[in-house]
Amino acid sequence: MYLAAQHVRSALGQEGINAFRYTHGGYVWQGLPPQGIPDPDPGVLVEQIINVPPPGNVVRSYLDVVAPDEVLWPEIRPAFFAFVGQAQRQPLPWQGVFGRCYFRAGMDMGLAATWRHEVARLLRALEAVYPARSQ
Repeated sequence: MYLAAQHVRSALGQEGINAFRYTHGGYVWQGLPPQGIPDPDPGVLVEQIINVPPPGNVVRSYLDVVAPDEVLWPEIRPAFFAFVGQAQRQPLPWQGVFGRCYFRAGMDMGLAATWRHEVARLLRALEAVYPARSQ
């Protein structure tokens, strides 16, 4: 599964957060995802929230989570907080593996001063595209 949230700005200045959930079928792993996931193979798009329609948007910030499809949100959430706890000691962009989850996060300098607020907004967007049955 690949969860992606992006704070984007359109050419006309409209801003919002777009979020996506992709699945990968039977892949199961521990640590880093298999070669090619999520780049160049994000998987099969199964859910999305579009606040600023593409194309042509500039990504101002992003939060990506990659994990086996069967991973439930109660496993992702604490892994995410462990990731942020360690990553915040480093300059952006961040990446790391915690349990079965691989995380990436980054943002432009204009948002970096309020990174906690920005990351919280992106995390809420990921929760919105996550399947309700596994909350």
